[in-house]
Amino acid sequence: MWSLRPLLRAALLLIGWWVWLGHEGALGQGTTGDLDLDVMVPPGGVLDDGAPAGWPVQSGDLLLSLVQSPTSMFATLVDDEANLTWASQTPFRGFYMKPWGPGEFVWYNYTLRKWTVVDAAFNPLDTLTQTFAPDDDYHDVHRFEDGTYLVVLLEEVFEDLTSIGGLSNAKILNPRLLHLDPQEQILQEWSGLDHMPVDPSVDNLDFAVVDHLHWNAVQLDEHGGILLSIRNRNQIVRLRPEDWSIHWKLGGEDSDFSLNDPGWDGFHLQHDVHDVGNGRILMFDNGVLDNNGFLSRALELTLDTVNFTAQNTWQFAHPSDLYAAAQGSAIRLENGNTLIGWGTAETSEFGTRVTEVTPEGHIAFEVRLTDGSTLYRARKYATGMLSGCTAESAVNVSNSPWLLDADDCTFDLDEDGWTDEDGDCDDADAAVYPGANDIPLDGIDQDCDGVDAVPGCTDAAATNFDSEASVADGSCTYLTLFKVDISNEEGGGWDVLACGLEWTSVSDAGFENASTVMPTNAAWETAQFSLALGLGLHAYRFVRPDGVAEVDARTLAIEGGASLVDAGVVCFNEEFVCPGCTDPMDVAYNPWAVTDEGCEGWSVAGCTYPEATNYSTDANDDDGTCTFEQGSACTGDLDGDGSVSVGDLMEMLVAMGSTCD
Repeated sequence: MWSLRPLLRAALLLIGWWVWLGHEGALGQGTTGDLDLDVMVPPGGVLDDGAPAGWPVQSGDLLLSLVQSPTSMFATLVDDEANLTWASQTPFRGFYMKPWGPGEFVWYNYTLRKWTVVDAAFNPLDTLTQTFAPDDDYHDVHRFEDGTYLVVLLEEVFEDLTSIGGLSNAKILNPRLLHLDPQEQILQEWSGLDHMPVDPSVDNLDFAVVDHLHWNAVQLDEHGGILLSIRNRNQIVRLRPEDWSIHWKLGGEDSDFSLNDPGWDGFHLQHDVHDVGNGRILMFDNGVLDNNGFLSRALELTLDTVNFTAQNTWQFAHPSDLYAAAQGSAIRLENGNTLIGWGTAETSEFGTRVTEVTPEGHIAFEVRLTDGSTLYRARKYATGMLSGCTAESAVNVSNSPWLLDADDCTFDLDEDGWTDEDGDCDDADAAVYPGANDIPLDGIDQDCDGVDAVPGCTDAAATNFDSEASVADGSCTYLTLFKVDISNEEGGGWDVLACGLEWTSVSDAGFENASTVMPTNAAWETAQFSLALGLGLHAYRFVRPDGVAEVDARTLAIEGGASLVDAGVVCFNEEFVCPGCTDPMDVAYNPWAVTDEGCEGWSVAGCTYPEATNYSTDANDDDGTCTFEQGSACTGDLDGDGSVSVGDLMEMLVAMGSTCD
């Protein structure tokens, strides 16, 4: 029987190569594109009265791997002044990107299911563990100075677990930790099942896939031991350096430590464990299902490995009660601050946050990332390592082999102490710089603030900002986004692009004078509308594709000062978002979802050929069941089902003997 599956696989292979070789150009390497961030706390922090606090901020650049969907992954740089300076779209690659060898970076390639080494221009240099059949685990990989590295293979082990309450052919996801040399020879290895077998008293055996450990971090402690984060057992495990045998377990049902954690019930489903010296470890505690409800924190514990006690000696839970059900990171910086990446927190409404906190718990720096963005880990690197330029005459020249933002050069050619980055509008004249005395009527703008007074919109964040204007006239308008999710509406099969948005003044309660706009974009059964609105309070409501409008009006105040006003996403006729799936690798992923009620898995079988009569929009794995209308291009396909089979012979026999006009 003829099948589309081989052709589809070939097409996907070609598409995969296209993505690898050229799709980054859709955003453009070295540009920030449509990405943006909100500065929640400016560098240095603020006091309660709004005055600058002057708290220390670690200098350097944040290297962040933002994930909105498998195709919307971005490598980005944010400097210590909270500027998004560089970005590149990296579809199916990323999740966590970091420097590797000199001039090299490493990231996880979801197409290959392996860690890949690339140069600063993202040209592939090497693929790790090619001699091993199992997929690499995407959480982490660690390189030593001699070029050897630690990596985890995610082995699929099938076992009959009926004797302990599981299924007869359960697939166990077994983390296999390997120390490999550059030729992929095994120097040392450790298997999760050998040291931590499936235990029905603590592990969930109800599903066909048993992820009883879910390893998500590996780090070396100050004595050469290995710290493993075992998320699904709420446990940190230390391996002895000499033979990788288990030294101790912290947390979980069989902890070797008594934990003193006032007000909390220990850590739950944690990420990113680190040894910070003097018997202390730092981690990101997701806090899933602990006694504080939905609240995450950075947690530091001091360990006594003689008496086996663990004491909570420092923690930071965000004053906005941030909660990340998944992902997240916490790492200690050189100046003593702690850098926290909040994983999936707030991504149902905004993007997640990155926060730098002083030892006293003051927020010295905080940004909120592009809407819908999750963040597995946040890391900060030294100034000049990832950004700068190679021009010897520049004030920020860098010889780092890891430059990602190599075009970011600033100059002080007239040596007046001001650079073009500072706003010097004439770098050839030392008398021209921001704040200089402006001489009237000489035709020179000495203070770089514009020329003569010109009425217009003076807010640089507005859509109609007039760079020539120096006097505000109230005409500013601001780009405003509205999103409505209609996935919860009965009937299904909606043409999302046929939704409408009615907006009017708040005094027009009946929307009799409302204007209607159509969506500018649609995804995940969610329509997005874009408007340029003036200052003040506006009323609006959404309209379904069948013309049914929402019952209650919504309002939004435009205050100015922001280049983008986002009203967020709401469920049609509801105050909050619709249920969905928060897993970015799930085919039903919705960046605004707050629950996992709609998850379908990484693979959904069905007919993926658009011309077929049984084409499934939800399927991403063709199962060979496609059928077609009459008129198939396949020779001998009389019944039009896309294949030549017994059915076609029956069609011919029925027609045999007929007289044709």
